[in-house]
Amino acid sequence: MNACRGIPRFSTFQQIRRFHQTRPAPFISEVLDVSSSFIHGVHSVSHLPWALSLPLTAFLVRMGVALPLQIFTKVQARKDSDLTPILMAWRHLYQKKAIKDVHKNAAAGAPLLRSEAVLQVSKDTFQQHRTLRQRWGVFRFYKPAAFLQMPVWIMIMESIRGMSGNNNGLVPYLLSIVSSSSSKDSVPIIPVEPTLATEGALWFPDLLAGDPTGILPVAMTLSILLNIRMGWKSPTLKNISNLPRMEMVRELTWRGLKFFVQILALNIGLSSYLYQMPAALMIYWITSANIATLQTFLLQKYMFPTPSLKPWKKVNIGYASRGQKAMVQN
Repeated sequence: MNACRGIPRFSTFQQIRRFHQTRPAPFISEVLDVSSSFIHGVHSVSHLPWALSLPLTAFLVRMGVALPLQIFTKVQARKDSDLTPILMAWRHLYQKKAIKDVHKNAAAGAPLLRSEAVLQVSKDTFQQHRTLRQRWGVFRFYKPAAFLQMPVWIMIMESIRGMSGNNNGLVPYLLSIVSSSSSKDSVPIIPVEPTLATEGALWFPDLLAGDPTGILPVAMTLSILLNIRMGWKSPTLKNISNLPRMEMVRELTWRGLKFFVQILALNIGLSSYLYQMPAALMIYWITSANIATLQTFLLQKYMFPTPSLKPWKKVNIGYASRGQKAMVQN
């Protein structure tokens, strides 16, 4: 015991080095393997060349993943819109109650501030909206449900990118940022599919190469812009100017975000031409964007052709005597 005095107790542990086998990019590699296997499966089962099996893959993904989410979001939005007249009636009732409380407190010598009354009306309206949603089966966070398709779309795109021999996609870039090592072993590698070079069509027989004519980049840019225009409705500036301040700020924010996404689409099209994005990737992107636009158009036209009821609005009507024009004042 005395011989061990003066020696730190943890000194023996400083000489121990532990080694363990690590797997590069856990979970992401498995997901990319599943998505690439799905793409190869569609190509093998359909017996079509890659120029046709890639659009077929986009069609299956849009119909199997994106369409159910779009229908769910559309149904939930219609239910929520149908509740608007009821909610506005409740809000009007809460406003009348708040006015009575203001007069009652003022008579009792305890005046109620206007900001406090407005805050109470907002709280009561929010609680009533929550109750109505629960009663009618409207999920509170139904709007982001449509974005659940994005991980599937990204993984399919990244698989096609890897099969085309391009390792400069979104997933390798993100992994290079979060990875602690500087080696490329942490980036999942998808084997290049050599048959993509011989199963093209028209002016792009090699799907591993870019399109020097610029037709595919232009078609991809127009497809993305059309998809944004069709699926991202926003009121005009004239209608926004008539909204309350908070709603005006919100609509202007969404309008600015829409403009930013459109600029980003133009940048994607230009980059795909300058950096020669593989034709296989552009074919899938063009098909997916156009199918999404068609789905949005059909759902908007045939799913709920009848618009929701508008909130009630108080109208004062003045009866004119004979020889005078009637006056209507909102």
